Amino acid sequence: MFKPMLKYTLSALIFLGVLGAQTDVIILSDNVGAEIDEHENRFYRVFPEEKGLVDAQIVRINENKYRILVVKNVNGKITKVRRYIDQGEFDTLKQYVDLQPRFTEEEKIAMYEGMDFLRAEKIVNEISKPQFVVLLHSGKKKLKGTLFNVEDNVLYIQTPTTIEMVSLNSLDKLSYRATIGEYEYLRPYIYGASGATGLALARLYNEQRPTLYNDFGIPRNDLIRYTQLFGIVIGLIFSSEVFDAVSTLLTPAETIILSEAEYESQNFK
Repeated sequence: MFKPMLKYTLSALIFLGVLGAQTDVIILSDNVGAEIDEHENRFYRVFPEEKGLVDAQIVRINENKYRILVVKNVNGKITKVRRYIDQGEFDTLKQYVDLQPRFTEEEKIAMYEGMDFLRAEKIVNEISKPQFVVLLHSGKKKLKGTLFNVEDNVLYIQTPTTIEMVSLNSLDKLSYRATIGEYEYLRPYIYGASGATGLALARLYNEQRPTLYNDFGIPRNDLIRYTQLFGIVIGLIFSSEVFDAVSTLLTPAETIILSEAEYESQNFK
């Protein structure tokens, strides 16, 4: 009675041992550990199609099949997915990672320097406003206008006709000016040009008004001088805005990539 039970128990233990051996976690390469984290995945591009990867493990199922266990962060929610590859795919992946350089701290710093999309919220909120910007969003849609507000990760853009709202999540690329250049030496010239423009417009206005002449055809110099002075004042009032506009246009714009998809399309074509 005890012999059959002992026989079945030993068989079960042997089966479980074999099963455990068949489901060992496999180290893909000496360049990565048994658990591939998000930094290693970005550097080596082991699983580039897995967006929001937190970590991943490769488990051997049998001699010719592997299970990839992926933990992902999708919109703030942790999800787990499984992928399967065969021996040929595993060997190809291993060879690809083996040929890459070591992932050092210096390599990590250099990699993240270009990944502005990881700090997109901070960058957008710190942009000086209002200012003229050029956006690429929602799959190659281009938008130009004045960014005047950012609220709840939504950008408010004033265009010539409407106010457009663009979600930060759909933003791919942004061209803006981090700082406005110093062009104070141009201020006197711009103020003078604005005043002269106001005077020229006032003279043009005077020429179109016959009421500035009395019944004898003599010009009313008091009204003419008043209109000219008024034109100069109006020109000077707008000179500050003109100076700001000129300073903005003369300052080179910088373009940053604010989505991982756009980053990969630019760097891994």
